[in-house]
Amino acid sequence: MVNIFKKKPKITYDFEFRKSKLFRREKIISILFIALPLLGFLIFTVFSMVASAAMSFTDFKATSSSFKLVGFKNYIDLFTNPIYSESFKRSIKNTLLLMIGVPIGMIAGLILATFLNNKKIKGRKFFRILFYFPAISGAVAINIIWRYIFNNEYGLAGFIFGKNIHWLSDPVFLKVALIIKGVWNGLGGTMLLYLAGMQGISSSLYEVAELDGANEFQKFMRITFPLITPVTFYLLITGVIGGLQSYADSQVFAQGHQEAQTIVFFIWSRGIDQGRYGIATAASVILSVAIMIVTVIQFRLSNKWVYEN
Repeated sequence: MVNIFKKKPKITYDFEFRKSKLFRREKIISILFIALPLLGFLIFTVFSMVASAAMSFTDFKATSSSFKLVGFKNYIDLFTNPIYSESFKRSIKNTLLLMIGVPIGMIAGLILATFLNNKKIKGRKFFRILFYFPAISGAVAINIIWRYIFNNEYGLAGFIFGKNIHWLSDPVFLKVALIIKGVWNGLGGTMLLYLAGMQGISSSLYEVAELDGANEFQKFMRITFPLITPVTFYLLITGVIGGLQSYADSQVFAQGHQEAQTIVFFIWSRGIDQGRYGIATAASVILSVAIMIVTVIQFRLSNKWVYEN
């Protein structure tokens, strides 16, 4: 009689060996995939940052190849030495004033995205492409075109506002022109991101709000605006970082006018143009630290107003 309760012999496979072999193989392949980007990051980012920080404590002049340790002298000269302090402080002021265009551009992009998100608007796809087109255009080409627009003699701005406004030479109107150009240039990208955020909101939320008698403004303030705060946070972070690193506008559009010189323009003029790499790297370290501090503060404050799923 066959004993049906007798335990059958256990068949084992060497899964652990195969798993470990496959794991080692995938690990080697993954390391090869990330090796080149990681190597590039270490050489061109980490090493460059360390070298710049070290050079900021020296008086290195490329023209004479002289190298001398000076400690914190470069940092002190940026705020006390008249040779550098006046232009450096002016570049800080100009950079902060030109960053007024960041919130203006975000508000304009939000209004435009709200308008183009309306299904009743005909030709929405055409207008989306039209407004996004500047975002894929070259920065140098855009600056040259806008310089022609604000030209006092034959520019479009002269015909609209009158030729008595010197857009490219007056300190106040030059900044206004730069802000207008910056808002226009970033309008398409801002609009597209806000539009993507709006289209990701479930339509059922609006249907429930309509049943409760909410109008369009109430739906926007109570549903749309809170749910797109992650997009607002992203645009704010990137806008502030980009504004602090502005350079092309000062160089191409304003052609080095002192009332449009930014911090990065100061770094370029002292480093590349004059060969004073000690002063230039000290200014770049200050700018980097400022960007990191502002970014950390923004992330800390984001918990109070950014919506999280």
